[in-house]
Amino acid sequence: MAENAKIKSASSILIVGGGPTGVELAAEIAVDFPDKKVTIVHKGVRLLEYIGQKASSKTLKWLKSKKVDVKLEQSVEVRSSSEENKTYETSNGETIEADAHFLCTGKPLGSAWLRETLVKDDLDADGRIKVDENLRVKGRSNIFAIGDITDVQVSVINQNKIILVI
Repeated sequence: MAENAKIKSASSILIVGGGPTGVELAAEIAVDFPDKKVTIVHKGVRLLEYIGQKASSKTLKWLKSKKVDVKLEQSVEVRSSSEENKTYETSNGETIEADAHFLCTGKPLGSAWLRETLVKDDLDADGRIKVDENLRVKGRSNIFAIGDITDVQVSVINQNKIILVI
């Protein structure tokens, strides 16, 4: 409820992060509050980097049609959760004025502990568990993994099984 009040009382909103959470938040604000100025700052070269290029491009086009300002390949430092800071500077030196901000960046993967377990050789360079299309740890018959800890990057549809990766 506090976030809803924060959005309603702001005339301009900064969203840091162009992944699923940041994009969804920007889209909902743009639809529900079309008079609010919404800016997304994303360090990546495109929004929703884990989906296909075509879908990412359509998302960007749609957001721009709703007057969302999207700044790619930039970052912004939010010094504190205090609402006193209304001016933000991007890594490219651009200034953004915003009455409210939301951090929608991914949290670091908490998988370091797996490097000391029997699946230590089943991790990729990013610390994700390598799995097959059935979410079985590759090369293992009785160990399964699910969620952001796996190396699955897209939705997998296999016969009558649908696995949604969130």
